[in-house]
Amino acid sequence: MADGDRPILGLTLGDPAGIGPEMARRAIAATGVDGRSQVRVFVAAELLPWSRRALAGCTVQWVPVSHVAAAGAGLATDPTPGRPTPAGLRQSFCALEAMASAAAAGQLDAMVTGPVPKGIFGHLDPRPPGQTEYLAARLGAQRFAMMLAGPRLRVVPVTTHVPLRAVPELLTVDGIVDCGLAATAALRDWLLVPRPRLAVCGLNPHAGEGGTLGDEEARVIAPAVARLQGAGVAASGPVVADTAFHFALHGHYDAVLCMYHDQALGPLKTVHFADGYNLTCGLPVARVSPDHGTAYDLAGTGRADPTSFASALLLAEHIARRRAPAQFGESLAN
Repeated sequence: MADGDRPILGLTLGDPAGIGPEMARRAIAATGVDGRSQVRVFVAAELLPWSRRALAGCTVQWVPVSHVAAAGAGLATDPTPGRPTPAGLRQSFCALEAMASAAAAGQLDAMVTGPVPKGIFGHLDPRPPGQTEYLAARLGAQRFAMMLAGPRLRVVPVTTHVPLRAVPELLTVDGIVDCGLAATAALRDWLLVPRPRLAVCGLNPHAGEGGTLGDEEARVIAPAVARLQGAGVAASGPVVADTAFHFALHGHYDAVLCMYHDQALGPLKTVHFADGYNLTCGLPVARVSPDHGTAYDLAGTGRADPTSFASALLLAEHIARRRAPAQFGESLAN
């Protein structure tokens, strides 16, 4: 940290045609984070005048990014809310790329990413599934995982955006262990949970019911739990998924490892639909994002809720200050 121990937070606004810019402005105003931290906003250079207007009233540091537009994309300088363009996707990617470079160079204490569609990576080969995987590769993460969370519940999906029919074949002992280790490190080092307790869900109803409803629990999940325990992690499982979240909500677990996307996101969004956030575990520099997409249908209407973006900003600030004498937002860790 520099500047009187004010943490440095990197921020991207996401697709300029989505709700990201408006949510960022309203979240900064609601949290006052710009008065306690240095907020560096990475934005395509040609969008700088528009971005200044979009974040009017916010005290931020602008990091304009120059780039060559994708062929035929043009350079949009005044995006239209709700109308994504190829230029806007390219501009979003360049801002993310620049922030990743700054993080890799040790210039940021934490990152917050605005919502983007998967199309921003369309020019890359291989194409990363999303911002999580892109940042993990750029920052050289040994292992990583998504933690979707709020004040009462934290979930970690082992598999993410894949068809449900593909999940059994994609589950591996190594994959579950990597998610568990990444989640444990994030809980301990970033969220200040002294000895994180993990519930590791079964895949099948009743956690396989002794093998009569599937063998993934005995063949893959139980060995993964044993390896986590051998590594010193307080992991329990395979836990029956229809009760795991109840016990997590009542303080028995600090996070729930889930075998597939909706097993994790269904309970999470039931409890934290408005105030959830997405924390990427395993990165050398923490990255947090709001738990929502671009919502083009709400862009420019003033009807979108900035609570999730505010939660992401506050968590990023909390993580960035974790070694400072005064811990801001300590309640987020509990």
